[in-house]
Amino acid sequence: MNAVTIFLLIGSVYLVIVAYGVVRTRKLGLPPHIRFVAASVQVVLPPVVLAVALLLTGNMAVAGWSLMLILLLVAGALLALCTDLVARRVL
Repeated sequence: MNAVTIFLLIGSVYLVIVAYGVVRTRKLGLPPHIRFVAASVQVVLPPVVLAVALLLTGNMAVAGWSLMLILLLVAGALLALCTDLVARRVL
């Protein structure tokens, strides 16, 4: 597997987890501040774990992957916001 395939796989799974988590917290009927905290954890935690794992391997490609991890954070935050807006109207 090359780096592009790995990133697409990780990115796809990450975005599915974020969308599912936002919808799940809304279905449970949690208060808005708890939904915000849960969405924040779901958006921030996976890229941070990936960054720590990358740093622990001692890989020289940390600089290249750091941009991708920042973009994952941005995409996850936008997806969480959009999913919450849509889920509000659908659920």
